[in-house]
Amino acid sequence: MRKTVRNITLILFLGILVACGFAVLYLGTSTGLTFGGSGTRLTQQSGSDAMYGQAGWLRNTAPWPITITSITTNASNVTKPPGVYIISTQTAPRAQSSKPPGWSLSASSTPYQLDGGALQYLAFSLTPQPSTVAEMTSITVTYTGPLGLKFHATFSGTRVATAASDLPGGLLGPDPRSNSSSLDAYIVELRNSLLQPDPKTVSQVMGNGATMAQAEALITAEEKYKTADLVQATVQGQDRRTQSIVFYAGDPTKDGLPPIDVVWAHYRWGITPSGQG
Repeated sequence: MRKTVRNITLILFLGILVACGFAVLYLGTSTGLTFGGSGTRLTQQSGSDAMYGQAGWLRNTAPWPITITSITTNASNVTKPPGVYIISTQTAPRAQSSKPPGWSLSASSTPYQLDGGALQYLAFSLTPQPSTVAEMTSITVTYTGPLGLKFHATFSGTRVATAASDLPGGLLGPDPRSNSSSLDAYIVELRNSLLQPDPKTVSQVMGNGATMAQAEALITAEEKYKTADLVQATVQGQDRRTQSIVFYAGDPTKDGLPPIDVVWAHYRWGITPSGQG
């Protein structure tokens, strides 16, 4: 009888040890993969080349290795799935539109074993569809740990965008809530489009699906624009992503041209439907 009790006790004890060990492996692996180094990479496409840029890193904080089986993105307006590169050093922190750079040819891809405590940098390539801005803001990592345990983790902070080469320059801009100069390049582009107003170009600068008729209406509304005009940008409400632009010669309240309502979304500036003339 005593032997039976001891056996049962031993089995229960071993079962508890196994359960505790499994729990440690599960929790350690499920929370062990971390993401950092968030950053914004923006550039204009050159010809038909893709944009390449490094953004973020992955670290395995668990003491045992994990295997990254796939990294997918939430990219939109792309001609093909983005390239995802795993690199050991921070060699590509800036965005560039070019043929595949040297670091991309030597980078690793999935499946990739990330040792315990190890860190690897991430880089991406985007190829935009014509007349669009391609963007991605998050990644989803699928990985396995000891005993074949499988996990998924989604991380934000991979802010990458590129404007197609057939779009006018100056449309891209970082989030104006954290970058006060975000609107500057767009104002320059808007000025250029009003100096030699071509409806097709103006509609591209306007964005938001602007039609030729809307572009012509804006051209008519701003037909008195002069190169020497000053400009005033006013935040609408509390959100710096929505502003109103007025070109004027002397006093914006007395001789300003009709205001142009602009909005920042998907890493580009455009004119809101209500501000399209």
